[in-house]
Amino acid sequence: MTRFNLKSIILGSAACLASFAAAPVASAQVNHGISAVVNDDIITSHDLRQRVLFMLATTGVERTEESLARVQAQALRNLVDEKIQIQEAQKYEQDISEEEVNRSVAALISRNGLDANDVVQRLAQAGISIRTLQDQVESEIAWQRIVNGLYGSRIRISDAQINETLNRLTANASKPSYNVAEIYIEASPEIGGMDGALKGAQAMIAQVQQGAPFPLLAQQFSSAPSASAGGVIGFVREGELRPELNEVLLQMEVGAVSDPIQVPGGYYVIALVEKETSETETLYRLKQVNYLADSQDEKDAAKGKLIALQGKLTSCDTLTKDIEAHADLRQADMGELKTSDLAETILEKLAETDVGGLSDPIETPSGVAAIMVCDRSLSGSNVPTRDEIEDRLMDQQLAQASKRHLRDLRRQATIVIR
Repeated sequence: MTRFNLKSIILGSAACLASFAAAPVASAQVNHGISAVVNDDIITSHDLRQRVLFMLATTGVERTEESLARVQAQALRNLVDEKIQIQEAQKYEQDISEEEVNRSVAALISRNGLDANDVVQRLAQAGISIRTLQDQVESEIAWQRIVNGLYGSRIRISDAQINETLNRLTANASKPSYNVAEIYIEASPEIGGMDGALKGAQAMIAQVQQGAPFPLLAQQFSSAPSASAGGVIGFVREGELRPELNEVLLQMEVGAVSDPIQVPGGYYVIALVEKETSETETLYRLKQVNYLADSQDEKDAAKGKLIALQGKLTSCDTLTKDIEAHADLRQADMGELKTSDLAETILEKLAETDVGGLSDPIETPSGVAAIMVCDRSLSGSNVPTRDEIEDRLMDQQLAQASKRHLRDLRRQATIVIR
């Protein structure tokens, strides 16, 4: 779903919106042709032209024949999606009033402190009706209601999911944080599959180099759930992104935009907005169990024994007693350690180990060891609570559900492009 950054176009106050909303727009469309039909609802050539002008004005895309064709194709896809979303809202009798739409747009405007006179001038110069903005807002409100209604009560974030996220955050707490934005070009049939997605990603990079704002390109062209936030993922640490992106990110400088990054199903372009030295520290309380082994065969056998014990050794408090039956198994208290005190190989194992759990085996010069996590705690700035992690995971799953539901509706719809 496309959203927009009102900092890059000039809109006015709620009063200005009301005056625009009162202006008749239907008569201007009577003599225009039909660009598409979506389940018997039409998209006129006037609708399409307005949206193209809006996208050009907000993204600053250079007006070449190729870029205009790309913008027009994306604008038409967005309009089709909005029709489908509004139709789904009508199916569930979700009525979005004009007053609610205007309030939502006015709220966006007020948050950016924009001037009404500048709005009128900019929109008039671009030949853009306020209606195209209101239509986007209306479909956004409607779709959010549908997604929350259909999936909000079904999605459950488990303690295991929260723990897994906490494990990853704590293991990487001492590493730098990267503020990342993304554009994902999906290799859909409409744009020519992977070849078309590559060309689209290259076009995004070219537009950024020519001065187009990355967030607005993301909002209008990206297929990632982050598109609604201008492509902003936020601060991540090493290993939190998918491997293809992580590898590129670690080589980037602040302010840089990547080359196209191929992944299954499309191409990414990422931007490194900011990099921060970590002010967060993880404190572990650990114990170690180990088998002495000389040969590789003995080490392999010891690994198997430790893996078999993972479901049986579940508490540091009872560890000494629990290993009594294993005469050749030794244990040692490692005490309290910071992430900066631990080797990278150990941190990788700890990232996958819950409190009270036993890590996967680690080879040592004298044998094979596994580490039990007695406790872990985070300290410092920007440390998320369990509730905040749960909210973040819920938002991610709702975004994925939204994408899947819209894709299914699009496949079921009767869409005729003229």
